[in-house]
This record gives sequence, structure tokens and C-alpha cells, in this order.
Amino acid sequence: MKKKYIIFDFDGTLVNTNDMIIRSWQGTFEHYLGHSIDEDVIVATFGEVLTDTAARMIPGEDTDEVCRFYDEFQQKYCSGMADAFDGIRELLDELRVRDCRIGMATSRRRNSYDRYMDELGLADYIDAAVVREDVSSHKPDPEAALKVMEKLGAVPAETIFIGDTKYDAGCAKAAGIDCALAGWSHKIDMEQLEQDNCVPEYIFDKPSDLLALI
Repeated sequence: MKKKYIIFDFDGTLVNTNDMIIRSWQGTFEHYLGHSIDEDVIVATFGEVLTDTAARMIPGEDTDEVCRFYDEFQQKYCSGMADAFDGIRELLDELRVRDCRIGMATSRRRNSYDRYMDELGLADYIDAAVVREDVSSHKPDPEAALKVMEKLGAVPAETIFIGDTKYDAGCAKAAGIDCALAGWSHKIDMEQLEQDNCVPEYIFDKPSDLLALI
């Protein structure tokens, strides 16, 4: 069935924050651990809630304080590093022309999400957004997707979730909707997706690939 309701993830899907996140974590690890770590280890955390990554990767430290340091480092040293992926603005314009309803389900916190969406001029494209503070259980739990769908008045068969990680694919699967992963963002670990039983229906090479389903 053709899709009318499109739910995006933010980081690594709509907006290229990959290098910004890696740099922020490296600065945080250097501060707390005294050294950086392999970038592949950081990429494997993409999609995970910030507090969960901090607690797991920097045990023994106050998690809230680690997250504050991470946020402050990002604001101080990573200005201008985030931007929409190539083709995203054109895709959003075309989705508007085709009368699609556009949602956002992200684990990013409200103040950070709002800041970047406003800076990049993307906020007006989004009809309904659910951020970290809006849910009690985070992706891969379906709560975020289900809340966006409720706000959009979405029909599950006409809905697709576009993300870039196993957390997004798991969220979509649990919510009973199709998922596509963003092959334009970073390497998709199919082996991990298979192990976690969250293989998506689609992997798109570029944002415009979505239009074949609209």
C-alpha cells in the first residue's frame, strides 16, 4: 500500500550529525577516561539514548553530569557541524506537494531538537514530533512511533518509519509499521539487524528512493 504518513528519525536520518556526535563523544571520553576510543564503537551506539550510552561507556561517573558535559562540549566545539543530508530538503518539499503528513520520533531532547530544527530551517516541515521527554520508554520500544502516529491520525498500513539504526527498525517493527533504513548515512549492519530480529522492509540509498512508495 502507498504511504501517506512518514515518520523520520532525526540524527543520522534527516540531519547529518554523525561527525558531531563522534567528536562530542571523543571529547567526553578524553575528559573522563583520559583517551579516545575507536570510532566504530561510537557508531555502534547511534540511536541509543544518551544517558544509556553514558552509563554503559563511562561507569562510575554521575550519568547526568556526563551528559551535561557532552551537551556543553557539543555546543561549544561542534557549532555548524550539523546539516540536512543531501536530498532531504528536496524530499520534504516533494512530500508536501504530495500532501503527505510528516512526523518525527527522536531520542534527542526537546531543547536540542528544537534548536537544530530551527537553525536548519526544517521545523515547519514537521506536523508532529515526539522527543525524549515525551515518552517513558525509548526506541526500540514502539511508544515514540505510536505517539507520532496518534498525533498524525496515521493508518498503520499507510505509514513508514525512516531511520538509520537497529533502534529505529525495532521501534517500527514493534509498532506494526514498515521501516526503511537510511543507506545514505552510514554502513548498515545487516548481521546485527538479523540477530535482533529487526530487519527493515527497505534500505534506501538516497532520500528520493522513498518517493516510489508515495
